[in-house]
Amino acid sequence: MARTKVKTGDQPRLNDQETTALQSHVEDWEKASGTKKRRIFKAASREAKLLAPKMDKELLKERKEKYRQWFHNHKKHKANAKPPMKLQKKWTARQVIEEERKADIVQQIREEIEQETGEKPGQKEVLKRYQPTMMAIMKGLDDNELEEAQAKAEEWTNHAPDAAVQAKTAKKKGEKMIKHFAKEMFTQASMRLFVLGSWKDEQGSLLTSGFNFNEQLGKGSSFMKSKDWQVILPAWEEFIGDVFDQDQDSTLLGGTCRGPKPYYEFDLDHMGLPILPDIDGFSLDTKKGIIRSFLTIHYRICCGKPKVPVPWSDIMKGQSRFISSTYLPDGTQIMEPSKIHRDAADDLLECWLDQQENQVGPTFKFKAWIDDKRKMHPPVGEKSDDGDADDEGVHPRPTKRSSAMAALSPAGLAKDRLRLMR
Repeated sequence: MARTKVKTGDQPRLNDQETTALQSHVEDWEKASGTKKRRIFKAASREAKLLAPKMDKELLKERKEKYRQWFHNHKKHKANAKPPMKLQKKWTARQVIEEERKADIVQQIREEIEQETGEKPGQKEVLKRYQPTMMAIMKGLDDNELEEAQAKAEEWTNHAPDAAVQAKTAKKKGEKMIKHFAKEMFTQASMRLFVLGSWKDEQGSLLTSGFNFNEQLGKGSSFMKSKDWQVILPAWEEFIGDVFDQDQDSTLLGGTCRGPKPYYEFDLDHMGLPILPDIDGFSLDTKKGIIRSFLTIHYRICCGKPKVPVPWSDIMKGQSRFISSTYLPDGTQIMEPSKIHRDAADDLLECWLDQQENQVGPTFKFKAWIDDKRKMHPPVGEKSDDGDADDEGVHPRPTKRSSAMAALSPAGLAKDRLRLMR
């Protein structure tokens, strides 16, 4: 029977013939190790490829990774498999001391070994001395130090560990715990999950990540790869901004850092609005940061909310609802700044600079904002009408020349709203 050729980018699911071929090798693969394990996988892949739909070479290479994932998903799991970490942990005085001093202990051991041998120590040498060093530290603690550690252990057990410990746990265990939970819920309840989580890292930055393991469970596909999941981020970031009382610093994509969103500090004019700088010589990243900050300041002024992010996806779908064409170059489509190309960034900034230099009306303003129920509203202080964004309205503004980052802060907009009510 002729097989329909699949085009690049259209990776089909494994068919029944492929899974049957792979299944016949699972038991031997699981028992083997090293070179033998690799040989079994290679043989299974070769057999399954003969039964796969006809496809080009690129897809066939990707198919091998799909087979590898299938093997890992269908190996036998231990009946009493433990989660990567208990959700409720009982802390001891020793664990508290170790948590607080571990980095210093490891550094001390490394320095001792290097002084003795003249060479940098390997991981095995460090681990060999770690427990004896830890025991010596515990024996050297006085009564006050032990009492303090015990009190902290009780606090961490009954309430919560320090923020630094929580940040380490989120980094080391967060994704593993969510993955374990997702697998258990799929196995026990046939439930599929997508998890959106936010936490503070060890530097105090507020991070957000989507966690998706659906393609690793049964015949599922990746939600994050197949759907535009980031459309839910604006509402989520506004929510966590209120909960943590802090602006979003970075978004992670499936555990991979997309990097902090750059902001730019402006000088303010006499009305408290940002003054754009001369962009000659600026890098593309800096220009993106200027655009992001400029639009964020104006959007927060428009809605009167100090932490709300710009709803990029909504603007892309209906730009004319938010921004008058007066404030944009002809044919410009506003998008999330990280995706803007150099030419588009230059056109946008030069248009705003011209507006700023000519001083004909405001440099920029939003004519409406959208709430979490998808309802559009006019700028705070303006009556709802069909007027264009060119019509002057009342805006909450700082009164003195300072950093425009104040407009991005809760305190800055809180003062502006108070001034508006007056």
